[in-house]
Amino acid sequence: MSHPSPRRSRLYFLMFAGAISIVLLVIGVYQMVEFMDTDAFCGRLCHDVMYPEYTVYQSSPHSRVNCVACHVGSGADYLVRSKLSGIPQIIATLTGSYPRPIPVPVHNLRPARETCEQCHRPELFAGDLVKTSTTYATDEANTPSVDTRVLRVGGGELGEASGIHWHIGADVWYLPLDKSRTEIGWVGVEESGGDMVEYIDPAKAAEITPERIEKERRLMDCIDCHNRATHVFQSPEELIDEAMVKGRIDTGLPYIKREAIKVLDPPNSSLEAAYQRIDAIKQFYQTNYPDIYAVKFEAINRAVAELRNVARLTTFPEMKVTWETYLSSNSHVASPGCLRCHGKLIEVGGGAAIDARCDTCHYLTIQ
Repeated sequence: MSHPSPRRSRLYFLMFAGAISIVLLVIGVYQMVEFMDTDAFCGRLCHDVMYPEYTVYQSSPHSRVNCVACHVGSGADYLVRSKLSGIPQIIATLTGSYPRPIPVPVHNLRPARETCEQCHRPELFAGDLVKTSTTYATDEANTPSVDTRVLRVGGGELGEASGIHWHIGADVWYLPLDKSRTEIGWVGVEESGGDMVEYIDPAKAAEITPERIEKERRLMDCIDCHNRATHVFQSPEELIDEAMVKGRIDTGLPYIKREAIKVLDPPNSSLEAAYQRIDAIKQFYQTNYPDIYAVKFEAINRAVAELRNVARLTTFPEMKVTWETYLSSNSHVASPGCLRCHGKLIEVGGGAAIDARCDTCHYLTIQ
């Protein structure tokens, strides 16, 4: 019986070892890519860079939606694009050359119709939405004030849409004049016959040319209004009011709203400094309200614990981020929001301005 030659044996061994190496390499690459798609990689590995975004994401309405569902979406095309575009980001992270704060919006983000609308269907008619907001004064009694408004959310198919979600039911194009898309100079609304109704900011007319419109215009989608749908940076006052409404902070504690705001606004130099100032609230009650301190000791401790959480959600000095860094555009309270276009842009040809009446989008029921 003949035996394989030593040379052939070595060849078989090398082929077998090569096959095993390829299999292990494929498994390793797959696991690496899979890990790079996890929330832990996005938020924790790049701790300093994405710490503000990851922190508020965990308390957002989309906290159970994986980062890649919005930032990458499905399909091999955008998976490859995201990995290639991420290489400069990894280099910036390793060298510490990333900007502080991270600039927005993300200009290479996938269109919302390929991500957001996999779960949300704005063409469905949603009708009106009642929204109640309770705020508390900074007086001794923490006097509440309730504001209830009905939002005309609307929606519907193309050609029939109404209300706020008409913007998605229709084909609305706009021209941003700055990188943050807060300054809008032109809007074009496509009509069913193919004609375009155009609106322009008269003060910016010299900057708006047909060539620029053709090159830089954007089709309006969800994130043009819901730009903070996930990474929602709320002010200490908003978070404190919310905690008081939900009973996590006892509204029977005298001046709790005032004292809470005092230690958290303006932002502290560090999270540790914020914690120290919050803990001092106990001394405030012990000195000024000893009877209440004795009776409501546990409530005061719960309030302090909740305020520590508020501090965690609003204190990001390392990245130079505050609750005013990334403003939401789905209203016109803290940012221009709706008023980027409404009441500002005039129909081309001497027409009227885009409607800015309050009852176009909402109406007051109780105040």
